[in-house]
Amino acid sequence: MNRILYPFILYLGLLCTGAIPAAAQRITIEEALHTAGANLEYEVNKAELKKANALTKTAKGLTNTGIFAENEDLQPGNAKGVLKIGVSQGLEWPGVYKARQQYFKEQARYYEMNTAAITVQLKKDVRKAYYQLWYLENRHQLYRRLDSMYSGLLQAATLRYQKGEAAGIEKIAAEQRLKELQAQEKEVQHEMRIQQQQLMLLLNTEQLLLPVDAPLQKLLPAAGENGQLHPLLALEQQTVNIAASNIRVQKNAVKPELSGRFFSQALYGMKNPYSGFSVSLGIPIFGAGANRQKIVAAQAEMEARQKNLEWQAQKMEHQQQQALAETAQADALLQYYENSGLNQSEEIIQAATIGYKGGEISFMELTQYLNQATDMQKNYLDALNRYNQAVIQYLYFTHQ
Repeated sequence: MNRILYPFILYLGLLCTGAIPAAAQRITIEEALHTAGANLEYEVNKAELKKANALTKTAKGLTNTGIFAENEDLQPGNAKGVLKIGVSQGLEWPGVYKARQQYFKEQARYYEMNTAAITVQLKKDVRKAYYQLWYLENRHQLYRRLDSMYSGLLQAATLRYQKGEAAGIEKIAAEQRLKELQAQEKEVQHEMRIQQQQLMLLLNTEQLLLPVDAPLQKLLPAAGENGQLHPLLALEQQTVNIAASNIRVQKNAVKPELSGRFFSQALYGMKNPYSGFSVSLGIPIFGAGANRQKIVAAQAEMEARQKNLEWQAQKMEHQQQQALAETAQADALLQYYENSGLNQSEEIIQAATIGYKGGEISFMELTQYLNQATDMQKNYLDALNRYNQAVIQYLYFTHQ
């Protein structure tokens, strides 16, 4: 891009740059990607992981221990009866504790794996915002240079009109074109602010940011793929694992429950006390149908998660191929501008300028040729931006 834009800029003598806020800080794409580690989504995920780890430690917790007092064996001749004080404890089927602990571990594993999914998504979002901002700044600078050029043409046309050397149409045309450029410049400035806000949000910073002060570069996709399962698909696979562990929880939950009691009158100082214990087994007889449906629901949840994993994998493969095709399509147009289009724009500018100075073409013809040439510059930036955005999308699917 240097060999094309810079001669064009030097030839026109348009060295003024766009108005950049003094407080804006310029960073490279590598610095932006590194700074994205401060994104608050990581902190949210860290809190979720902390919660999941804490729940794992509760998996083997027992229900509340009961303390009871009861008086029984009352008789007409013995109204005092037998007072018993003791403790009771309920227990779930032993397999429930192990299954529940595994279920919580799988949930914690999900948030551990989610870190990689957040990272690959942030890479894509940061690259898209950064390169879009870089493209917009290049367009803004181009509009500023065109503004300077047409301001000079307007002054020349006004002077010629005042001297009676030209009709007023030259002045009107230059003035109209200048106002149009100024409106386009303001529109690009507004779009730049939007992208800056997006980049600040992604990097979790209040510092106004700008890309490097250089022509927009062509982003080259890295060769090959990461070789591992895409973090998003790995995360979907983990939801299948969670659903499978929930089936084990539900299957163990329908098993009998155990409970026991122990009492002794010695607890309150009786001599020759009564003591004893009882053990009972709770069998889900009347709720058996409902419990079976819980298992069916858990199995259906796992099936749904498995199908969603297959769908996501299929969709991602299709989107990756689409991104690759869009990259090739955008690159084909880009090569036209790189190989001939931009060189022709320089030749048009040179020939039109010489022709106007030599009186071979009119002012109106000059502006037409200049518009044609500068439109090529804008179209080149548009094509380069489309190409870069397609590459960024492809990099996401290859998680690079």
